[in-house]
Amino acid sequence: MRRNYMLYTIIVPVNQDYNILNLFTDSLLRTVVASTQIIFINDGSGSAVFQHLDKLKQEVREGVTIDILQHDFPLGCAVSINSALNIAKGEYIFFLDSDTILQPHWQTMMKETLDTDITIGMIGGVLLYPQTGGVQHCGIAFADSIGRHLFLNASPDDIPKETFSVQLVVFAMFGMKREVYETIGGLDEKFFNGYEDFDYQMRAREAGYDTVINPNIQAYHWERSSGIHRNFNRKNNLARFWKKWGNQIEADVWPFVFSHLKEQLHHQREYEHLPMVGIDLAEVRSDADTFWSKLDEAGIAPLADVRDYSNRFNSNGAIWLPQVLGKELIHSENRLLFLVDNFTRLLENRYWIEMRHAHRAKDLIIDLYGNVITMDRIYDGCWPGTKVR
Repeated sequence: MRRNYMLYTIIVPVNQDYNILNLFTDSLLRTVVASTQIIFINDGSGSAVFQHLDKLKQEVREGVTIDILQHDFPLGCAVSINSALNIAKGEYIFFLDSDTILQPHWQTMMKETLDTDITIGMIGGVLLYPQTGGVQHCGIAFADSIGRHLFLNASPDDIPKETFSVQLVVFAMFGMKREVYETIGGLDEKFFNGYEDFDYQMRAREAGYDTVINPNIQAYHWERSSGIHRNFNRKNNLARFWKKWGNQIEADVWPFVFSHLKEQLHHQREYEHLPMVGIDLAEVRSDADTFWSKLDEAGIAPLADVRDYSNRFNSNGAIWLPQVLGKELIHSENRLLFLVDNFTRLLENRYWIEMRHAHRAKDLIIDLYGNVITMDRIYDGCWPGTKVR
């Protein structure tokens, strides 16, 4: 047994606004359990942050310890985490962003999930937008060449209820068994503030460890700080990741899509006698072509026709259906199956959807983030999310 044994280590790089950090540390200390070592890395955030962390260190309750590593200037996420891993004592190691708001029992639920199978080495939670309550992150799924945040903007009620495997999760809320760290070592510091988390998990997958999401573990995530030079280094980090792991990435978004589609069609059996027409509004054409091909192969939703409207609107932002589709399809007795990059791009269509709703309430929207919803859900105006990543 290691000297000064702790069951848990929580590692938190800090390059953060003081007020957001204060919200995070309040939630952390309210939810942390005994036998936990917390390591803060003050990565160039200044004296006010250091004083705040030092005050927490003096006041922390029994059974919890706080270590503070100080960087006078930002050195980045990988360097910060590696410096903390060098002194980590826990059998279970967690990484948290300093702008998350944690909910009770997250720590024990992560441990219990990791313990369910020897092949599970890593775990992520579901991150929600604090502004809206919509899903911000629920794992990363890939189509042909693009990794997307699974179930982006969905209502938390619409994601899977049971723990499921994913290729990758972000380090904003991440846990792993210590044996993973002892097997593969620290983070690759050549990734500067981006993709070091994905690279680390691919190395662990190569060593035989799986990553899962437990949908019952949820936290809010402000996304208020990502460290210096993140945007500038994005292309370099992405290129390095794909060069290293491109041949091992799996196109895993489609099982999520078709599983959800089957579920929706099961609820619409009274409409199955009506022809279904595909309406293609997706901008990523390679992924759209793959979707229609796989849908045909699956045979779960035979289509009378597929109509491509993807060249009739500008990139990004809302897609205005009156301009793209006109009134032609409003009165159609066919069921419509919309394919769009993310369903939130169709939110600003109250009039068109209201008119369509009178003729066919059960049109479906499928997006490339794994969401499958009925058009009338948008008509209800109930969606908590709007951001497209």
